[in-house]
Amino acid sequence: MIMKNYTVDELDFKNGGEEEQIRTRKIFEDLRDRAIVGKKLLQREKDFLYTGLKLSDFDDGKPEDFVACDDNIFKELYLTYFHNDLSEPFYKHKKGMGVVQVGYQEKIKDFKTLMQISDAWYNEIKNEKHSDQILQELAIETRRDIKALDAKYTPFLKRFRKYQDAYRLKKDKLILQSKFVFLLVKSVIENNNSEDFEIPFSGETIEFTIYSLVHIVSRHYAEPMKDNPDKSYHYENFYPTELHIDLKNILLEIDKLNLIDINKKDNIIFKFKGIIYHLWIQKRYKQVKGHAGNIQIFRVQTFYPIHSEAEIQNVTEKFEEIAVAEELSVFISK
Repeated sequence: MIMKNYTVDELDFKNGGEEEQIRTRKIFEDLRDRAIVGKKLLQREKDFLYTGLKLSDFDDGKPEDFVACDDNIFKELYLTYFHNDLSEPFYKHKKGMGVVQVGYQEKIKDFKTLMQISDAWYNEIKNEKHSDQILQELAIETRRDIKALDAKYTPFLKRFRKYQDAYRLKKDKLILQSKFVFLLVKSVIENNNSEDFEIPFSGETIEFTIYSLVHIVSRHYAEPMKDNPDKSYHYENFYPTELHIDLKNILLEIDKLNLIDINKKDNIIFKFKGIIYHLWIQKRYKQVKGHAGNIQIFRVQTFYPIHSEAEIQNVTEKFEEIAVAEELSVFISK
């Protein structure tokens, strides 16, 4: 028997009323029973189950009792310790206690768990062939990051304990971020329709693909994890889970002016809420079922804010800024 997956709306807690509590309890019990027998759950269903187990006043078990909660346990640990780049003190929310500071013994235990997760995930990303497209793209990105890190920490340097420890920490940070991004991207893909990733623009369709999301989130978010000053990072305005929708809405507004032909231009520069952004688009080819041969597509390649004063000056000198909508303008070559 094929079991249906719950929609985003069905898993949303509407209010604290009795009827809503009964509705969500039924969903929780169904997901709990599926998890017990090892049925596959979507990321959003895992999130719902995990939250239910954390809040339940009944004898439903603990998150640690369910393999389906392993990803959520990891995400909580990752955000607890790495959201501020391992800067102490650390805090957790505990049932009946509210937000409390993490004690020394619990911290050591959590670090050991994260190290084990890092080692297991590293074995995954070392593999160069994956059937999962998200994992395939992310493994390529992470291996590239680790290769760059290896170039900084030569075998000679790693003979010294100080550099051994620094290297291991930075490598673990890259690997754990990779796993966190994998779960985030998986959730975004599961929670949206294919049309949400297609952007009609200048008579063509720009595709925001798995590659697009993996590349942008891996390279241009979480600056402390990357430790790469040559990159430009997002700090505000665009959240990874909504990036494809936000870019689609912005490009639809820009396209109303009919000023850009992506058959002749591979990048778009615009200002949104006072910050200048650079979006790169690349012509690619892909196979589509029912079509002979490959078809041409336009793919979002990368997207980042421009923070460099020199680059900002270059844009303002060489391009004309044209208003599009409130807090949105586009730059066109003079």
